[in-house]
Amino acid sequence: MIDSFEKLRADNKRNIAQLSVGMSRAEEERIMGSAQVGGSLFDAIHGRLQYQVARNPMREERVRGSDGVDYEVLFYYTDLITRDEKITDDEMTPIAFRDGRIAGIGYAYLGPRVSKYSNLR
Repeated sequence: MIDSFEKLRADNKRNIAQLSVGMSRAEEERIMGSAQVGGSLFDAIHGRLQYQVARNPMREERVRGSDGVDYEVLFYYTDLITRDEKITDDEMTPIAFRDGRIAGIGYAYLGPRVSKYSNLR
C-alpha cells in the first residue's frame, strides 16, 4: 500500500517533468499544486510520526548565485534517501527562478551557481 508521502513524491516527480525553463511562477505553481501530507492517524499507522508534514513547496529560499544573479528557489520533496523522519536537501528537487521565470531545475543547475548546494546532485 502506498502511503501519502510516497504519493506526494511520485506526484512531484511527475509534475516536475512537465515544467520547462522559461515558465512563469504562476504556471509552475499551477502544475505543482499546494498539496500537504502528514500529521494524520493514517500516517502514524504507516510508521510516520504524527508531527511530520510535507507540503508543496517544502521551503522557499532567495539566494545570490556565483554568477551575480538573484534566484528564488522552491524546493519540492521528491526522494526518500534515509527513512529518518527528516526531509533533507538531498531528498528535494529545487526549482530556480530568475525574474519570475524558471531558470533551471535540479541541483545540476543550482549547484554550480550556489556553493552550498554544489555537493548535491
